[in-house]
Amino acid sequence: GSHHRHAYAAMMYMGTPRDYEFYVAVRVMMRSLSRVGADADRVLIASSDVPLDWVRAMREEDGMRVVVVENLKNPYEGNLGGMNRRFKLTLNKLYAWSLVDYERVIMIDSDNIFLQNTDELFQCGQFCAVFINPCYFHTGLFVLQPSMDVFNGMLHDLEIGHDNSDGADQGFLVGCFPDLLDKPLFHPPENGTKLNGTYRLPLGYQMDASYYCEHLCASAPFSNLRMFVASKDNYRHFTEILQILNSIGMFHAGLTA
Repeated sequence: GSHHRHAYAAMMYMGTPRDYEFYVAVRVMMRSLSRVGADADRVLIASSDVPLDWVRAMREEDGMRVVVVENLKNPYEGNLGGMNRRFKLTLNKLYAWSLVDYERVIMIDSDNIFLQNTDELFQCGQFCAVFINPCYFHTGLFVLQPSMDVFNGMLHDLEIGHDNSDGADQGFLVGCFPDLLDKPLFHPPENGTKLNGTYRLPLGYQMDASYYCEHLCASAPFSNLRMFVASKDNYRHFTEILQILNSIGMFHAGLTA
């Protein structure tokens, strides 16, 4: 059984040209959560073809709970150009709604790294995400309340081919929560209670590394920055990433973006 009411969750599937890099990245990200003292389970939603030695290492060395799933069929696969075929299994992210052992789950892409504790996000409502452009929220990090009713409703929407602007998880979820832009900005209640409803999250929860460096590296510390999307443009936290890699015994793996 789970030890916490909350979880940080990521997914891993096979069949991209960079499967091993994603494996390294998810381990670095999950260890960055430990470094900032996150008080929650760390869950990996893994497709059934993830190598068993990877699963063992993530369970035993990183302390992750690995939930093995069958890939969700992507009905929009024909819409994905050749470059984006690697996104065809991103709909596995929807399995986060099936993690009903938890009151709240923070779903995160593996190219993130945590700079501060973000456990206050578990106070957010049924769905909360960051707008990194004026029109669409980004699905690299979002908060959700697990629910089998919601999960089954999403599976039904997949079966009937519900509108999807990009053929991947982001377009699908934007279609599920079309009015999020009109929702209030999340502020965690000081008494620790959980909110109901849907909320926008401040940009600091999903800061792209190139934006971060362009606008903030030369300025005073950005107090609202909680995490960033790692990329080859960002050297400010490279040492921290290498330290985590070293602790996993993967210093040789290299970090290409």
